[in-house]
Amino acid sequence: MKINMWKLLIAGLFASAALAGCEDNRNNFMVDDTLSFVNEEQYAGVSVYNGKYEFAILKNGKGQQSAKALLSVSETALAEYNAANGTNYAVLPANCYKLSSSTIGFSDGDTRKFVEVTWDDAAIFALGEGTEYAIPLELTTVNDALAVDANRNVKIINPKRASIGMEKELATPFHPTATHEEITFDGNIVLDNAITTMDLTVNYAIDNSLVEAYNQANGTNYLAAPEGFARLDAASSQIAAGETTAKFSGKINSDKLFTGSNLDIVGDLLVPVRITSASLDGITVTTEVMYVPFSMDKELKGPWKLLEGEDNCYAKDPNNGGAAWIMQYTADKLFDGEITAGHEWISWFATQIEFPITFVVDMGQRQVFTKFRISDYSTHQGNYRDYEIYTAEEYSGASTQWNLVASGKRDFNWTGVPTPYDYAVQKTIAGRYLKFVIVKPEYAQTGDYLYGRGKLADVQGLGF
Repeated sequence: MKINMWKLLIAGLFASAALAGCEDNRNNFMVDDTLSFVNEEQYAGVSVYNGKYEFAILKNGKGQQSAKALLSVSETALAEYNAANGTNYAVLPANCYKLSSSTIGFSDGDTRKFVEVTWDDAAIFALGEGTEYAIPLELTTVNDALAVDANRNVKIINPKRASIGMEKELATPFHPTATHEEITFDGNIVLDNAITTMDLTVNYAIDNSLVEAYNQANGTNYLAAPEGFARLDAASSQIAAGETTAKFSGKINSDKLFTGSNLDIVGDLLVPVRITSASLDGITVTTEVMYVPFSMDKELKGPWKLLEGEDNCYAKDPNNGGAAWIMQYTADKLFDGEITAGHEWISWFATQIEFPITFVVDMGQRQVFTKFRISDYSTHQGNYRDYEIYTAEEYSGASTQWNLVASGKRDFNWTGVPTPYDYAVQKTIAGRYLKFVIVKPEYAQTGDYLYGRGKLADVQGLGF
């Protein structure tokens, strides 16, 4: 196949001429060069503990011009920002910081330059805490060589001091324990602005001297805990660099409330855990104290295991007739933790009763009562009101060493519904075993109260 070289040569010449006649108009579609901060968000909150803060200045556009950017403090810009945002920043004194440069040169090909702000911590801390400060930087150019984006020409740099505090002022209430077990409590210390350059150590301690002031301020009647009741697992916690929380914990030894089986202190307790110091200067403390409350009003109720008195019930009445509905009224109903219909205890009903009526139960663990609650049932109310209640650490049948903790006649008003009544404790003596004695009936043994019969809904109490 022959190729006409003359034709190829002529075609090449025409193509070269055509290309030489085209202009490069790509820049016609680019905007002129401008300077600006990175975005329209003017505010930058910066921790002074991080040592420095770096921000960028951008040059956007065709990239055909060089320029010098100027940074200056503008009180006018700060006033406008305060008015627009409801803030009240004052200009940070010049001795509190340093800019790496206030004049930044851009060549025609540069698109981004960085400026550093470094802090004089001591000078900032010396200003005190009454006023918030900011550096209002306004961006311009030398001789207006380039336009500056009017929406991105101001940066408000707020050097923020950090503050720490307890996450909660009042912890969730605890109950002491009579079982010799330790209780663990814990809490969080929070930092409002993360410190990225170093860990922060926070020291704390239990300070019982704060209880009285807390009571006066809050109208409460907490007692200070005895020595050794509460202890902290450590004297300090670390908030790791870049983090904002740290935990602390402690232990409660409720045995410190007792001498042997006797509860020495009765009432609600308060354990104040106070932040005492931090490892960095200038850290302020907001919520200085977490108060850990302990109450002695835990509900104590069955089901408890019946050890004595099984025959003292309608189901065991020698003359009850044996009906199925009667046989459900067993003695353990008096200690099953319920006061609703079907859970009431009924005495012998068709046979003469001998008083006192005595029951012994195993509560399953050592407990101490600060108050008993005895419930009448809806009928036969008020006939069984006179009691003796005992506790014991160990049970050995007739040889058990019982401690009388409550006795006497309780209150009564006819209500016609199951009604709990408070029954006072005279001695706060702990024990696992409880003896409940109905001393006598109150009404003549005739009619509904024939044979001295009666009903109770349940025996319960408060304590721990």
